[in-house]
Amino acid sequence: MVRFNFRIAVVSAFVLLFSLSFIASAQQAQSIKPKMPITEVAFAAQMLETIEIRGGEVDAFVEVKKVFISTLEVAQKDKKKAEDVVTLELTIGQAQNLLALLQRAKLTGADAERYKKFVDTVVSSAQPDTKK
Repeated sequence: MVRFNFRIAVVSAFVLLFSLSFIASAQQAQSIKPKMPITEVAFAAQMLETIEIRGGEVDAFVEVKKVFISTLEVAQKDKKKAEDVVTLELTIGQAQNLLALLQRAKLTGADAERYKKFVDTVVSSAQPDTKK
């Protein structure tokens, strides 16, 4: 009887882990595309530099930072102006990691509105378009 319950628990755990990995991979495939001026991309990249990360967060941090750096490099190569609007392309997972990391950003009161505007732009780009 005890063995039977153990098998059920193992099978249930396997099914749960498989389901969670499927959901996570589906989220990774979806992307959001917030549009913002280059100055805001640079601002967010600078905010990322102010956070303290734990060892388990290194991969997520590097992945998110890479999105910002590549966007800024392309803008520089294309000789875009600071006020030109660019589109960041983030997977849902990257966006979640970005927002979680930015929760720990150190910023001044003067940057609070800019921070809020950036976060609102990212969040609103993930919302379904209701204009249809």
